[in-house]
Amino acid sequence: MSQICVDKKDELLVVETTITEAGREDLVDFDLSTYPYKFPVKLISTLPLQQIPAWKVGFEWCKIILQFKPDVINFTGYAEPAALPVLLFCKILGIKTVMTIESVRNQSENQNGVIHAFKSLLKSAIFNLTHGYFSYGLNSNQFLFRAGVAKSKIYSFLNSFDKNKFKQQFNSIKPHSSGNSIEPYLLFVGRLSEEKNLFELIDLMKELPYSLKMVGNGPLFSELSMKIQQEQISNVHLLGTVAWTELAEVYQHASCLVLVSTAETWGMVANEAQELGKAVICTEACGCANDLIISGYNGLVINQLSDKIERNKIKQFLNNLPEDTSYYEGNSKRNSTIFNVERLAQEMYQGFQKLTMN
Repeated sequence: MSQICVDKKDELLVVETTITEAGREDLVDFDLSTYPYKFPVKLISTLPLQQIPAWKVGFEWCKIILQFKPDVINFTGYAEPAALPVLLFCKILGIKTVMTIESVRNQSENQNGVIHAFKSLLKSAIFNLTHGYFSYGLNSNQFLFRAGVAKSKIYSFLNSFDKNKFKQQFNSIKPHSSGNSIEPYLLFVGRLSEEKNLFELIDLMKELPYSLKMVGNGPLFSELSMKIQQEQISNVHLLGTVAWTELAEVYQHASCLVLVSTAETWGMVANEAQELGKAVICTEACGCANDLIISGYNGLVINQLSDKIERNKIKQFLNNLPEDTSYYEGNSKRNSTIFNVERLAQEMYQGFQKLTMN
């Protein structure tokens, strides 16, 4: 989108509140010193997000708004406590606002009535101050519709990533010689946290004649390691953190990606796997389910892993996968051309443009 702005003689400024969240300090791929940004970026802090006071975030945002004088501001979510006061500030200044929504369901519905009512009022206030939306896909659209947002206010509803940079890494990988072949494996890429449903995934692996490589770190690393060791599960391997610049090599020999989360806003790893022609198994709780990933076309979407019938679906899918690999690979690459970053950038720019003309 930065390149589009250059071509159109418009200006773009990215305000980065911080580099990472608490618990993800080891993921430094996008540190300002290591990632070659090709657009103006202002970094507010290098502390983990949870350690930055909300008043400081709001104050810095407002200060930059007054300096840059934007026509449109894109907020990347509404969870930040500073969002509501800054939206009010934009309203006073007459600045149009767009909110990027990644939510796929109202998680506060499971909380008590008072908390749910308060969060609903807060969300309504934020949405009433927002002029337009960028959605993470069809499931996020449904979330917006339930919140009373009109379809005409949703300017984009797809999700993508830097495919060119990702595939450059893949193309640089030297092919293995025939005498040093690697057995295909199942692959998980993500944070080792509760919502990823990893204990159930490991239990499933006891029933499968395949190996699983798990890429990522997080609060459950020690517990997962202990479970694997105590139960002597030999076909599950924790690889720890792998830099994004080296991920393509891990995807190279995977049979398919497995994402069995109980809650997942989207699942960008599914985009990465699909770009390389890999089939994806995911749960309906993932935002990319039945949107990016379609059962029988480029992967398998199941209800929940705890269901025995759903587990049998996975076993059947994996049994048929060797002979269906070419079919899924073709469909995955074909579908990936729809979810491309150039299209996303164009839709976002057109959304900004539409707001400035109103």
